[in-house]
Amino acid sequence: MTRAYLALAAICIIWGTTYTAIKFCVRDFPPFLLVGIRQTSAGVLLLVLALASGKAVWPGRQYTARQMLTGLATITGGNGFITWGMQYVSSGLAAIIGSLTPVMVVLFSLAMQNKERINARIVAGVLLGFGGLGVIFSDGWQDFLKSEYRWGIAGCFASCCTWSLGTVMAKRWNSPAVSPILNAGLQITAGGLGGLILSLLFDKSLVIRHSVNGWLAMVYLITIGSALAFTLYMYALKHLSATVSSLYTYINPVVAILLGWMLLGESLTPLTVAGMVVTIVGVWLVNLGQRQ
Repeated sequence: MTRAYLALAAICIIWGTTYTAIKFCVRDFPPFLLVGIRQTSAGVLLLVLALASGKAVWPGRQYTARQMLTGLATITGGNGFITWGMQYVSSGLAAIIGSLTPVMVVLFSLAMQNKERINARIVAGVLLGFGGLGVIFSDGWQDFLKSEYRWGIAGCFASCCTWSLGTVMAKRWNSPAVSPILNAGLQITAGGLGGLILSLLFDKSLVIRHSVNGWLAMVYLITIGSALAFTLYMYALKHLSATVSSLYTYINPVVAILLGWMLLGESLTPLTVAGMVVTIVGVWLVNLGQRQ
C-alpha cells in the first residue's frame, strides 16, 4: 500500500509538469497528432519492455479488447480532448474543470455498480477537494462567461468525462495477474492509434513545425509523462480505489503553486493557502473513507 501511495505521489508531480510540456508541444504539433505520436510511441515502448522482460504473458482476446477500449476512453478521449481544449482556455479554467475528475469517478462507479463502496466521507472529501481548487483558481470562474472559450470548455469537460470513465473501466477490468506495464502498454497504444485517427479527421493541418524545445518536450511526454507515469497509474489503480487514484487532479495544482512560490518567487495569497488547506482536508477525508 505504501508503494501505491508513493506511485500516486510521483504521478502528482509528473503529470503536474506535463501541462507545461504540452504548451510547448502544441506550438509545433497539431493537437490530435501530438496525442497520436506521443501515446503510440510510449505504448509501443512499454509493450517491448513488457515482452522483453520474459515475465509478461500476453492475455486473451477479450482481455486485450477491454484494455484497448479503456485506452480509447482514457487516452484518445481524456488526453486528446484536453490537449485540444488547452489551445482555447486558460490554465486556471482547465484546472477547475479537471478537478471534477474525482467527482465524475464517483458518479461512474455508482452508475456501473463497481465493487468499490462509496460512503459519506468519500463524497464529502471529493466535494471539499473540488471546492478548495475552486477557491485556488477563483479567477478562472470568470472565463466560463467568455464566448471564445466555449469550444475549449467543451473539450475539457469531454476530457474529464472520458478519462473518469476509463479510470473506472480500468479498475474494474484490470487483472491483478497482468503486469501494470503490459496493461499500460495496451491501453496507451490503443489510445495513441485513436489519436492518429482523430488527427486525420479533425486536425486542421498535419504540418509539424520542428523546433528543439518542441521535440524535447515531446520526448519528455513520451518517456516520463506517458510511459512512466501511466505505468505508475496502473500500479496505483491495482492497489488503491479509483477515487483515491484520481485524487492527483487535486494535488497537481497545489504542487505547481508551491513550486512556483519556492523556486520562482511567485505570490502565495491567503486565499490560495485557504484553498490548499480545504483541498488537502478533502483528500484526507477520501482516504479515511476508503479505510472505512
